[in-house]
Amino acid sequence: MNAFGLVRGVAHTEFIKSHDNGQFYFLETAARVGGANIAEMVEASTGINLWREWAKIELHSQHATYQLPDQKQNYAGVIVSLARQESPDTSAYQDPEIVMHLDKRHHVGFVIASQSPDRVNFLLNEYTQRFINDFLATLPPSETRPPSNAV
Repeated sequence: MNAFGLVRGVAHTEFIKSHDNGQFYFLETAARVGGANIAEMVEASTGINLWREWAKIELHSQHATYQLPDQKQNYAGVIVSLARQESPDTSAYQDPEIVMHLDKRHHVGFVIASQSPDRVNFLLNEYTQRFINDFLATLPPSETRPPSNAV
């Protein structure tokens, strides 16, 4: 954050954990709220709306010390996929832990929240398999052709 010159506001850093070796790999750092429904996941798990708090930080930066609100102690996760349907029907997904349905053409996704990390992991794993069967959009590999000027 020092390299950005960020003295207040919102930032995020992303890592990905390798399934093969368990190592974490750096993806990005940015001086903004994370995308891909991360803000909604944070709010589902903590009760804190990152966009609202960012605005409060900016508004209070000159006049008062910012105080983070009390937090819930839930666990949450996000699952998102491209969908072969323009408006995927998710009515078969009725678990009470679903706190947000993604509403975007040719996408399907949820934010899931629970007091149990095991329940969040269970639902994410179950939904991954169900999304593959119910919605997943794939394309066949493109044909590799030689350049048009090749002999």
